Amino acid sequence: MTCLALEFSSQRRSVAVSRDGLLLSEAFVMGGGVTSAPGLMGEAMTKAGVLPADVSRLVVGIGPGSYTGIRRAIATALGWHLATGTPIAPVGSLELLARIAHDALGHDVELAADAQRDEWACASMHEGRMTTPLRLRTRGEIEADIGNGRRVVTPDEGLPGAVVLHPTAALAAVLGPGLAPCRPEDLAPVYLREATFVKAAPRRPVPGI
Repeated sequence: MTCLALEFSSQRRSVAVSRDGLLLSEAFVMGGGVTSAPGLMGEAMTKAGVLPADVSRLVVGIGPGSYTGIRRAIATALGWHLATGTPIAPVGSLELLARIAHDALGHDVELAADAQRDEWACASMHEGRMTTPLRLRTRGEIEADIGNGRRVVTPDEGLPGAVVLHPTAALAAVLGPGLAPCRPEDLAPVYLREATFVKAAPRRPVPGI
């Protein structure tokens, strides 16, 4: 099985290719912003010697994390699926980060991704796996943990004392053969807040001048 993975949830935007669980290549950019998903995909496939027709599974990091980055990765995967019918498997970005943190640090940590509005999406990790559901916490709560000696890992800047690591498409691609594909209509980003909309006020007649 040849997997093409996209992980755009942090400032490190990456695309990777694996075959039968072995990593063939990864391409990435730092800084987020305007990321050319097709450019990264082309670079990763060229490095791996893989053609688009060779890809048998897409893997997408679904967050939590960058609102724009995650949606760009999902939209790209859905477009590919629409054109080719290739199955898509989602993977949580903090699930990837849990494994990366375990390999890098070797002990349990708190995971935290910037959720904006001075809140962070958090989960606890044990031996490379998330052990608690995702929850929103305030900056003050996390800073108190760091002050009390709790190790915190985040893909974002802005938490003094935290260890900065990033979820990667390389790991997503390696895990790809063991991930369950989902229906395209069910592919959605992890977002911990209810979506709220304010209805526009009714039009008011404007008197002529």
